[in-house]
Amino acid sequence: MKPILLACSCALSLMATTHPAQSAASGGSVAIDKDFGMYTITWDPRGTTLVRWEVYNNDGLIAICGGYSSSGGSLAYELSEMAMKDARIKLNGKVIARNLTFFSKLKNQKQKVEHVGDPANCVVTDVPSPKGKAEFELYFVKDTYRY
Repeated sequence: MKPILLACSCALSLMATTHPAQSAASGGSVAIDKDFGMYTITWDPRGTTLVRWEVYNNDGLIAICGGYSSSGGSLAYELSEMAMKDARIKLNGKVIARNLTFFSKLKNQKQKVEHVGDPANCVVTDVPSPKGKAEFELYFVKDTYRY
């Protein structure tokens, strides 16, 4: 079995802003734009997963929207799904979301333009939007996958 390593870490410091989260309120989607956070996973020996995500204020609650794509064949696709299940989002150091498999599965052809314009699925949490500055972080509980 070969180890597969996650090759990037990222923290996104944002204010939870009001945005087109109205469609998020119903578990809908929003279009990915240039302001979405980006997280790249490099699978060794080949393959890449690109994750785009954003956090919004939805009538006083935090809405999380995102999508991901995989390149490098079916193995990278399967590993990406496993990684998204192990993904977490923290707000000021506290986990507010687990298992991000609700993120849109995007086609890898648009990785070159970082999926701008593609739909990102949204979920409204039961976590109140913070007053003032907030730090959001996307991370994965595992850093190695074996096949």
